[in-house]
This record gives sequence, C-alpha cells and structure tokens, in this order.
Amino acid sequence: MIRLVIAAVVALAVLAGLIAVAVLVVLRRRTRTLLSHKATPLPDRDLEAILTARPTFAMTTTCHLHAPPQRVWNALEDGAFSWLPFINGIRYTGSDRGVGALRKLDTPLFAADEQVTHCRPHQRLTAVGIGTSIPLFAKSYVQDFELTPTSDGGTDLAWTVSGRPAVFAFLPLSWTALFIRPFARVALGWMIRP
Repeated sequence: MIRLVIAAVVALAVLAGLIAVAVLVVLRRRTRTLLSHKATPLPDRDLEAILTARPTFAMTTTCHLHAPPQRVWNALEDGAFSWLPFINGIRYTGSDRGVGALRKLDTPLFAADEQVTHCRPHQRLTAVGIGTSIPLFAKSYVQDFELTPTSDGGTDLAWTVSGRPAVFAFLPLSWTALFIRPFARVALGWMIRP
C-alpha cells in the first residue's frame, strides 16, 4: 500500500513538472511573439477608456533614492527595470520619448507594449499597457512614476501601478498589493546603486 502511495505521489509530481514546463514554454513563446511585432499606438479615445476604467488592482510604492531626479529619470527612460536579474527592461521602440512614444517591456515570461500618455522630464512619466503577452492575466494597465526632489539632493520616487485582467475582472485584487509592495520597493531601490 505504501509503495502505491509513493508511486502515485511521484507520478503526480512528474505530471505537475511536465505541466509547469509546458506553461513556461507557452509563456516564453507568447512573449517572443509580442516582442517581435511592431506595436500600433491606440487612439486617444481608447487610451482615455483605459485611464478612466476602475482598476481591480492598484498599488503605490515609494522609495527614496540618493540621486538627483535627472539621474533617476535617465534610469527610468533607458532600460527601466533592467537592473533586476533576468529582466531586459523597458525600451523605447523609436527615438521619440514624449507623449505617444511606444515602449516594450521585456521579461522572460511576460512582455507588454506601452504607450506614453504623460511626460514631464525629471518629474513624471505615465505609460499605459496597450498589449500584453498574457491578456487574460493583464489586459491593460497603467503605471505612473512621480519624481520629487528632496533637500538632500536625492529623489523620492512614487510608482503607481493599476490594471484590470480580462478574466475575473470582478474580483477585487488590490489586497494583493500588501504582498507585492515590499518587492516593488526593493526593485525601485536597486535602480540607483552608489
């Protein structure tokens, strides 16, 4: 009887491992597909709908960085989040950096096309996720970076992320911010290293 239970547990573990590998392969394939296609900007009407939709997830995290706003801005503009392991970051698809500019977020298992909707250099940057590699998980999102200079020559950075999944949008997911916020704060803190 014990051998049968052990065999069943091993079989379930192998099956779970195979399913996990299949999911990872599908996620990576979808990521590569999105990264290889050229994004098309959304019309203002569609952007406004995303910006005004009530999100089911919203989180704001803040971090003090010992660098002036210009240096923080440069890090956000050129490869944002590429300082994290295994993440290629956010890259602009052209030379335009202002409102309407398109960007691509590139991680191993998730990719997104973003369109800049608000840009005040060294002060504020807002981008809308206009397409993702996992639309059921994240149909669209908004991320906003607000930089405030401090008296010590540093910068207080506030990062707000909000969004709605395509499925289960009726679920209030903001409670998960409690668990995500500490990791987000660490990710921001790694942006500028002494």
